[in-house]
Amino acid sequence: FGGSVSLSGTTAIVGAWMDSDAGVSSGSAYIYQYDPSGDNWQETKITASDAEAGDDFGGSVSVSGSTAIVGASSSDDDGNQSGSAYIYQYDPSSDAWQETKLTASDAAASDLYGNFVSVSGTTAIVGSKFNDENGYDSGAAYIYSYDPSVDKWIETKLTASDGAANDWFGYEVAISGTTVTVSAERDDDNGLDSGSAYVFQ
Repeated sequence: FGGSVSLSGTTAIVGAWMDSDAGVSSGSAYIYQYDPSGDNWQETKITASDAEAGDDFGGSVSVSGSTAIVGASSSDDDGNQSGSAYIYQYDPSSDAWQETKLTASDAAASDLYGNFVSVSGTTAIVGSKFNDENGYDSGAAYIYSYDPSVDKWIETKLTASDGAANDWFGYEVAISGTTVTVSAERDDDNGLDSGSAYVFQ
């Protein structure tokens, strides 16, 4: 509990990827909303609707306003450790967090999609550090923009313009408004595994 945390206003989310509600390391996350009337934090525990052992749900978490995202990089929907992510949108009328599951449109085994996640407003980004778009483990990231007219999250895939094998592009990701940053921990521009980061607007 606490391996990954995020805070937005009076809402916080804490990951617990080794939680075992649905099997060893199926994972969970806890959302806390501050209640000024009672001067306390109200807890809501979330787990994936299709949780399984070894999914590592909660390995990375992020919250922005009434939207949260949780990575489950070791889930197996499209092959062993292909990975997934789950977006939760708070519905005040039911006082519940509504779930939408995300997987990469080109998902493959061992991609670890969901190893790092971030959300800002109605735009989210998901890292996939072992995606092989530009060579073995070159990495990728996926941006999702919510379209209310169709009630769907629309995907755009990002890769490095100079991506190469073993760069791990998507190792960490961050988003704020219309600006995204993606790290490539093992990029070799300034020596073996010197690392780099890419900004997208």
